[in-house]
Formats: sequence, C-alpha cells, structure tokens
Amino acid sequence: MESIVKQEIENMKKEYRSAKKAVNQSITLVKKAEQQRDEAKEQMEHWQVKAKKALEAEKEDLARKALERKQSAEKKINNYKVQIEKRKEVAERHKSKLKELKERIEEAEDRKDELIAEAENARATQEINETLSGLGDRSAADNLDRLEDKVSDMQAKAQASDELYDDLEGDDLEAEFEALEDDDSVDDELAKLKAAMNKDE
Repeated sequence: MESIVKQEIENMKKEYRSAKKAVNQSITLVKKAEQQRDEAKEQMEHWQVKAKKALEAEKEDLARKALERKQSAEKKINNYKVQIEKRKEVAERHKSKLKELKERIEEAEDRKDELIAEAENARATQEINETLSGLGDRSAADNLDRLEDKVSDMQAKAQASDELYDDLEGDDLEAEFEALEDDDSVDDELAKLKAAMNKDE
C-alpha cells in the first residue's frame, strides 16, 4: 500500500509539471498577441503619416491606398485586443488549476503516512469482511456504481477541457460584413483628412 500511495503522489507531481507547461504556454500566447498588437499600432500610425504626405503632394489615389492600409492595421489591433483578453482568461484559469494542484500535492505529502495507514486498514477490513461473508466477488450493484462513477469522471474531464481551451478564432461571417464597409470607411476618412488639412491652411 505504501508503494501505491507514493505512486499516486508521483502521478500528481507529473500532472503538476504538465500543468505548469500549459501555464507558460498560455502566458507566451498573451505576450505574442500583445507584441502583434503593438506592431499593428505602429503600422497604423505609419500609414496615417503617409496618407497626409500624399494629400500634401496632391496625390489623392496614393492617399487612399495609404488609408486602406491604415484601416487594415486598425482592424488587426482590434482583433488582437480580443485575443489578448481571451488568452488572459485562459491563462488565469490555468494558473488557478496549477495552484489547486500544488495544494493537493502538499496535502498528500503531509498526509502520506496517514493515507498509508488508512489504506492498510481499509484493505484489512475488506479481507476480513470477504472471509466472513464468503463472498469475494463484487455484486452487480457494486459494478453498476463503479460504472456510474467512471462515466461521471469522464463527463467532468470533458467539461474541464471545454473550459480550458476556448476558441480564439474570430467570427468569419462578421469579418465579411466588415469588409463590405471598408470602401465607405476609407472615403469618409479621406474626406475628414482633407477637411482637417484645409482647415490648417
């Protein structure tokens, strides 16, 4: 029984190491999305300056292209913001699971001797009862209970998996509708930029 308890604790430690890797991966994904957001912001500012220079040179077509690039960068920024929030939520859930698992390992380590004694006592009690009753086999009801427990465990694991791995993909249909508005949006921004420049003159 001692070896069984120690093995279970070791299994928990392996699970903890795997969970720790998942936390590190989640944090890495957040950092990556933040970096991509910052790069998109730089691109947006870059094309805004280019559009203004093009208008100053009376090259409206060139200004329009620059504003299209700017708007594309703005969309990326918004998408990355959404990804960052979702990935942070996943990372926090991973951290919470990691903390919970660490506490369970510490508790198991503290109670190791107690658990071994309880396991030995339970085994001895079971052997005595089986000897006295003359029934060494489990009943059909016991088997059913074990089956129900396994099904419940599988359902709980499936639900936990759904919560840990959220879908970070955007809505493609929404993106298609946004694309329909791109041309009008560029025209509006071009007009605003012209008006601002005329006002400065």
